[in-house]
Amino acid sequence: MADLVSQLDAALDLRLVAHFYQKLHGRSPTGIWQAPGALPLLSDDAGAVATATEWGAIVAVEPRDGDTVELRSLNRLAERASVDAASYSPGSGVASNPDWSVEPLAVVWAFREFGYSLGGAAITVQTDLPRGCGPAVPVAAACATGLALRDLLTLDLPDTDLIDLVSVGLQAFSVPLAAPGLVAASLLLDGGEALACDGRSGSRDRLRLNLRDAGLRLLIVDTRVRRHLAEGDLVAMSRIGAGGPSLPGQAAALLHTDDVRGLGPLLTASHAALWQAGWSSPEQDLVVAAALEAGALGARMVVDDSGLPVIALVRIEQVGAVRSAIAHAFRRKGRPPPRSLSTTTATSTARSARRVA
Repeated sequence: MADLVSQLDAALDLRLVAHFYQKLHGRSPTGIWQAPGALPLLSDDAGAVATATEWGAIVAVEPRDGDTVELRSLNRLAERASVDAASYSPGSGVASNPDWSVEPLAVVWAFREFGYSLGGAAITVQTDLPRGCGPAVPVAAACATGLALRDLLTLDLPDTDLIDLVSVGLQAFSVPLAAPGLVAASLLLDGGEALACDGRSGSRDRLRLNLRDAGLRLLIVDTRVRRHLAEGDLVAMSRIGAGGPSLPGQAAALLHTDDVRGLGPLLTASHAALWQAGWSSPEQDLVVAAALEAGALGARMVVDDSGLPVIALVRIEQVGAVRSAIAHAFRRKGRPPPRSLSTTTATSTARSARRVA
């Protein structure tokens, strides 16, 4: 790999990962891969609609002799994970490793389970955002690792098979965000797109999600609440519908006609169904109510690892007012205001899943 550190035209985060790897190991990695995070817009027992985000993960990887896989994180410099890949399995040594290492190691395990063994490796991970704040960066780390292993093993593995393999690994290690729709959104989508997944036929349909031209933003609100779900809870939540026609199906039909604004009421209907089923938290209900009162077109709770964020569809000119209303609602309750991010196009081609060095 060319010396990425000295390439001044390269993205700063890529140069930092390359620099950190060189400092740790005294040489450059074999390659660097990236993938965007993923955001579930709507889901029920009939399907799901997800999009990618402009925030994701980068992994630098170098194959090693033997079976030892060593992981380091640019975000958590004092922590490391080291496992014997030949004996590593769900429930074996997982608790002793940092939380950020679970997803890459789950993918390493899945490749071995499918008969694709890289042997040992040094892996350095960098994520744009903390876990639990909304854009599902653990999914991005898993997908970037999957791309790296496919390339390093020179496998003729179609994207559909890679999606299944990464999903199997995440599910085996009880990662809450293991839904194939999120993995597929991270691996497949470019800027301004959504992915509609049919739960019955298994089909995946890439659709335009042109927020900028529609004068809209997606507001992602991190309530700062962290709660570990029991195994299977997220699956149960994803199957709750609002009654009547499938919400993801309605969303896909709207996006086929570029009706992005029509997603707003569907988001709110989804939250109402989840609230009625007892899945939402008081903080998420507070965000949704404040956002709608301030003019958001729609809002719903989502789950990101142990985080309980909210997504809202907001007109660009009202983003500030919606943010202020949410902060004010939390202050009235004596709670620190949530953090929020907003985006017009879910991701850019520059952040799409691929090898970057």
